[in-house]
Amino acid sequence: MKQKFEKYWDECCLVLAVAVVFDPRFKMNLVEYFYSRIYGTEAHLYIQRVRDKLVNLFIDYGGSCAISVNESNVISSSGVETRASLRDFDRWCYESRVSNNQKSELESYLEEARFPRAETFNILDWWKTNSPRLPVLAKIARDILAVPATTVASEAAFSVGGRIIDESRTCLLPDAVEALVVADDWIESIPKRIVHMESSGTQTDNA
Repeated sequence: MKQKFEKYWDECCLVLAVAVVFDPRFKMNLVEYFYSRIYGTEAHLYIQRVRDKLVNLFIDYGGSCAISVNESNVISSSGVETRASLRDFDRWCYESRVSNNQKSELESYLEEARFPRAETFNILDWWKTNSPRLPVLAKIARDILAVPATTVASEAAFSVGGRIIDESRTCLLPDAVEALVVADDWIESIPKRIVHMESSGTQTDNA
């Protein structure tokens, strides 16, 4: 069971960790804290994996930001291949700049003091306000924070009792399955009191 869980968890935990880093209230601090508790002496390996992913994202988005919309419409396939082949060069430039104490947006953001936690904090408004100062990171945050964090019951995902989905449901297209999962997650997130009030109002109207 542990191996099965880790197989699925390994695929999504990196995205979740990156999303946490883009929350100015936590940044790398929360990742380092929980990874040290989860992975123990091997925590530094997983923490470095998150840092490497952040650097790769920053390099990829940094390159794309230098291209205007009009230019991107006329890029040929060979141009795309050229950009891909220069990824190692971009990383070398990034590491050279860091070694020369020239801080990038990413390094500056991570070293800044964390934003105070508050119930009224809106992470999307924060990034919108700070996008002129952190343009590349704001583009990454826009894409990463837009990923829906849906949930599913553990007994449904890791059941060892056999097949729990009939053949008719396995024929659903991926888009339909995604829509059903997201809709169910939204419904579950609605406070039960509101659902009960709406149901009661419908029954009263019908009477």
